[in-house]
Amino acid sequence: MTDHHIPALAPVRTDADLLGHWRALMSAGGFTERSLWMTWFDERGNSLPIIVPIDDVPEHPDERLVDNLISTLGQIIDESEASTAAVLLSRPGDSRKGTGDLIWARALLVAARRQGVPMWPIHLATANQVQPFTPDDLVAAG
Repeated sequence: MTDHHIPALAPVRTDADLLGHWRALMSAGGFTERSLWMTWFDERGNSLPIIVPIDDVPEHPDERLVDNLISTLGQIIDESEASTAAVLLSRPGDSRKGTGDLIWARALLVAARRQGVPMWPIHLATANQVQPFTPDDLVAAG
């Protein structure tokens, strides 16, 4: 786990707050590989002082990898003051959500539901945009 300094950001209480949070953290863009970013929030919406990047993730996830990631999110919630988790997928390229992006988002949310881990909507960051995966995106990925 990598401990990165997170700048003081407004509490995350809504989906719009989370989008602003990710935009502030990912503003530099310039991603050279596909990565997942994980962070946690307490019951007041304040972010815990860690963000965990996992670099060089495959274009399409396998079930074991996804289950392990979600299990880790849940362990942090169980062992800290966190009450929710958030995940962002970053990658180089344009902002169009590709098949691999959609498969990742769907797999993460399905595993979170199965394991009972409270999650915010998954987001995608590319060189010029941070955006959430919408319910329509997730239906199309199924």
